[in-house]
Formats: sequence, structure tokens, C-alpha cells
Amino acid sequence: MIFRLALAELRNRPGRALFLLGGYALGVAVMVVLLAVGEAMLEQARDRELVGGGDVVVVPAGISAEMLKAGGVSSLFLGIDHARFLQRNLLESPRGRREHGIRSASPILDGKPVELYAGDRRINVIASGEIPSRTATAGASPDLLSGRWADSDADRRWTAPDQAGLLREIDRFHVPPVRDSTWAEWHYFNVVLDERRWMYVTLMVAGEVGVPGRWGGRILLTVREPDGTHRSLTRDLPGEQVRFDTASPDLRFGDRAYVRLEGDAYRVAADAGGVRVDLRVRPAPRRYFPPTDIGGSELVSGYVTPALYARADGTVCLPACQPVRGAQAYHDHNWGVWRGVSWEWGSASDERLSLLYGVVRGGGASAEGLFAYLVDGDGVRGVYRPGAIELVEMQTVAVDGRPLRVPRRFAFEDRRQSLRVTVDVAAVHVTDMNRPTRRWFVQMRGVATIEERGRTVGRLTGFFETYVD
Repeated sequence: MIFRLALAELRNRPGRALFLLGGYALGVAVMVVLLAVGEAMLEQARDRELVGGGDVVVVPAGISAEMLKAGGVSSLFLGIDHARFLQRNLLESPRGRREHGIRSASPILDGKPVELYAGDRRINVIASGEIPSRTATAGASPDLLSGRWADSDADRRWTAPDQAGLLREIDRFHVPPVRDSTWAEWHYFNVVLDERRWMYVTLMVAGEVGVPGRWGGRILLTVREPDGTHRSLTRDLPGEQVRFDTASPDLRFGDRAYVRLEGDAYRVAADAGGVRVDLRVRPAPRRYFPPTDIGGSELVSGYVTPALYARADGTVCLPACQPVRGAQAYHDHNWGVWRGVSWEWGSASDERLSLLYGVVRGGGASAEGLFAYLVDGDGVRGVYRPGAIELVEMQTVAVDGRPLRVPRRFAFEDRRQSLRVTVDVAAVHVTDMNRPTRRWFVQMRGVATIEERGRTVGRLTGFFETYVD
């Protein structure tokens, strides 16, 4: 009956019937095509070679699985910040291999347009780069038509540099992007001589670098004596006596003061006001924080910590000379524009574990909050975003004859990741910065108690800094 009605409609109104038939056919065809494309995209997303091989694909934050299905990682033209650090100290770290079963991490550099020339012909191509040994382990090696494909020396330096190569890679000086009188860049070391005596050693380049007479170097040595007093000694040098290297940590002030890399250790020599240091500071493997910087309309702030935990040997003269053997030490490197800037910062370590936390405020800094970082000899233990620092207990100290309230105990926590850090302050040194807000710079030494999931995992001695009004 239905068939007879359809034939009758076709004889009665053939044009309209054919139009409706074509519309239904088009709709069905579109659905078939969409289903086929969806199936192909799903197969591509499952194809190890199309997404770089391996069982897990690491992509930049905010990238969805749908974008992967649209063409794989090679079509995204995006990069991952600190890829080398992630590979070495997270994915391929001893902890990554032991606790997460990671055999290898295969980085991919894709989507770089280059030009090839063959005689008079110019060919535009898209080039990619991979580490052959890692790609093979991930199961995504290409089929070679001829020749061999193996790791080069550059590949090996990328994946597993020696300690000297790593320090040169992460710790180097910078040419200021603008000429600004508040630009400064410095090496900072602290060395614990004994339980009641320690030193801060700073070698700084500052001013309008490159303008004769408008920039120079400064040596700052601060000695904390056993009786709790502090001596701060400085020596300034004109710019023509300062030499720094943009491919290494090397910095020289005249003939007597310098920081230079000697093998896997820093050689630090400095003198000011009758105090002299000559030290060899050797960082512990994996105990570092990679170079990072923040910027805005007014602020450029860069920071790297090559040695969250180190050992120092050599001589200090205060002015009487004494040997230093295996003293606990720390080293970081800062650069940027420092107009009205303040910070919260702290670092604490023992032979097993290191803590670093901090935040920069003012000067156009972004609104990002405090971060905290735990690392040990097996690699990264955790990266955290705690809330505000809680001032649990305050104490009163005398500064230039007037009382000032400073922290005795403070704490912060990341509830989402069940981390809590409590710092008990044992010693305080206050510097008047002579500005209307955040006037007093407070340097502290104390003990940080680290709790994870309600369990204490370390009590680390260290140094901490804040600003108070």
C-alpha cells in the first residue's frame, strides 16, 4: 500500500518528489561522511605514531583531546615551558621511573618552517626534531629509507647533560632589554659556617648597563656573628671593571672578585671592608629550580636556583682567616627591574630534601600567588600553590632604637594537595629600605617543618625573607 502511494505521488508531482528524495539522500550522505571522519579521527588519536608514540602524551595546559584528534601534536604549533626540566627532573627522574614506571620521555619539536635550497630552487618545508633513542623507546620510530638514525652529542646533552653543562645551561647573565637605572642582576650565596655564624655573599651588576658611568658592580658581604650582630660590608666598582658572560655564570669584578664555573662547582672570590672569601661551592645533583621569569608593563623579574643544597670548601677571613670544610650552602641568581618591588621568599634544606617558596609583589607584578616546591635527589617531589602566608606568632625587635614587629612563627598550606609548612624563626636581621611602604626588609634563619597529608616529612633549616611596615 505504501509503495503504491509513493508511485502515485511520483506520477502526480514528480518534481516535488524528486526534490524530497534528494534532500533525504543528502542528509543520509552527510551522516555517513561524519561518522567516517569521526571514526578516522578516533583511530588517529589512538595511533601511537601520530601522537608521538608512548602511552601518555604531554601537551600544553588547556589543550583538549579534540584538538589532538584534529591532527595530532604535530599540528598544534605549541610548546611546553621548561621541557628539558620536565624530562630530566620529573618524567625521567629516578622517582618517575620507580614510582610511575616511566621508561623514557620522547620530546618532539614540530611545525618549524624552514627553507631548503637546491641550486636555484627554494623549497618551503616543515621540519621536526626528535631524540632517536627516546622515539624508539616510545614506539614511534620512522621507517628509514636509508642511512642510520641515532643520538648525536647534542641529543645526549639535551637529555642527560653533565653537571657542568647543566649549570651553564640554566645559570647565565642577561643583557637588559631596556636601559633602566633600577635594573640589577646578581649572584647570591649563603654559607653556614657553624650553628651561630653564617654569611650572605652577593656580587651584583646594576644600573643602565652599557652606558659609561651609569652602571657598575657591587660586592655585598653580610656576616652574622655568634653574638647575633650583623656586619654588612660593600665595595663598588665602575662598569669598565665588570665583565659578565651571557653563556655561563661567569662574572668578574676587576682582578680580585669573581664567580666562575670550574667543572661542576662555583669558585667564589670576593672582598669588602676587610672581609674576604674564597670558596668552592658544589651543588647537589637534581636539587635545583629552573630559570623562570615574570614580566609586565613595569616589572621584569627573573630567577633561577642552581643550588638549593650545596657544600662549600675554602677559606673565609673575618678578618682572621679560617678554613671552611663541607659547610652547607645555597646559591641563586636574580635579574630584573626592581622599582618598588617586595617579596616573600624562603629556602630550607637538609641532606635529603629541599624546600623553596616565594612570590614577588609590586612593580606591576602579576596577581599570581605564592608557590612552593619540594625536590630531593630523586627529582621533583611536588609543586604547590598555597594560600596566603599566615603570621602565627609575632615578636618585637629593636631597630635603630625603635620597636618593630616581625614574625616569630608563620605558616602556609596547600589544602588541595595536603601540604603544610610551618617556619619557626631563630634569628632576625632587619634592613631599612627607606621607602614609604614595605619599608623594612627582614632576613630570617629558622626551621621549616614540612607536613604532607598530616605526616611530618622533614624539619629543614634555612633562610627566609619578608617585608614589614
